[in-house]
Amino acid sequence: MKNRTALLLLLMLLFFAMLPAWASAEDKPSFSISSTVDQARVGEEILITIESPNARDVYGYELRLSYDPEALTFLEATTPWDGFTVPPIVEDGNIMFAHTKIGRQKGENGPVRLADVRFKAIGPGDVPVRLTRAKLVDSELGSTTVEPGAFVTIRVSDAAYYTDTKGHWAEGGIARATEMGWIKGYPDGRFGPDQAITRAEFATMLSRALALSAPSGQARIFGDHESIPAYAKPFVTQAAAAGLVMGYEDGTFRPLQRITNAEMTVMLMRVLGYDDRMDTRPSLPYKNADQIPAWAYPAVAAATEAGIVRGRSGNRFDPDDHATRAEAVVRILRILDRIAPAS
Repeated sequence: MKNRTALLLLLMLLFFAMLPAWASAEDKPSFSISSTVDQARVGEEILITIESPNARDVYGYELRLSYDPEALTFLEATTPWDGFTVPPIVEDGNIMFAHTKIGRQKGENGPVRLADVRFKAIGPGDVPVRLTRAKLVDSELGSTTVEPGAFVTIRVSDAAYYTDTKGHWAEGGIARATEMGWIKGYPDGRFGPDQAITRAEFATMLSRALALSAPSGQARIFGDHESIPAYAKPFVTQAAAAGLVMGYEDGTFRPLQRITNAEMTVMLMRVLGYDDRMDTRPSLPYKNADQIPAWAYPAVAAATEAGIVRGRSGNRFDPDDHATRAEAVVRILRILDRIAPAS
């Protein structure tokens, strides 16, 4: 009996000890974050709303959100409240947005909408937008800061819907490659299919498509390594370690130089391990086959036989012309299908 009474007293003490914590939890503001859509296509706009269902005398606030800048691009943040808005600060996938009322007036109470944030979808995937921090200021200038952890996830799909690929001859290939995850468009929603592709861009695209790993040994350093864009450096290093890019005789890579059809074909055929020594020059079906340089001829011959390259209009190969981003995507897909049949 004494043990039972002691146990009851202990439970009562624990109950009263927890009351302050429960009270503070009830006073703590809560937040919700929602989207007008749970699915979107590349190129479409997405509206995110941040609300508090239990605001108490909220005179001003500061909100911080995080998102994937490779999947979403920030457009604007607004609030339905009167007062003064601090222009949003956007950096590396983080947004800081603040607003305050002006003059002596009461703060907002009850369920309130704090802000609306608009994004544009630029890349596919399941994309979370998180409310990482919220600071509320009351009419007496007291403040409360919390880390809500609230988030909403939007599924961005149908990569064919870049703003400039619909109806393009390579639309299907670009859509497929984007869904596979090794190409992405520009922040403004374009892909730029007819835009000439640089050597750095192509090495990056090829390395990502082949899922090359970082070299375990000494990486080859080109003489112009510092001029390689930061985004491309690891991929150029991987492609060089795999023997897919060799650089020029002077030891440079020339990353910003636009790649030619001949250069691209040689890099692609190195993936398949073609024989670059030929005793004879087999005839090619192109009207300007005589313009293909000797160093690229074996690769062009092998690529033509394998169906990797098929020439341009007028049955021409044009070895010195600059290859486009669309051509790069389609040719890499043919390489991937050659390695393993498409699913």
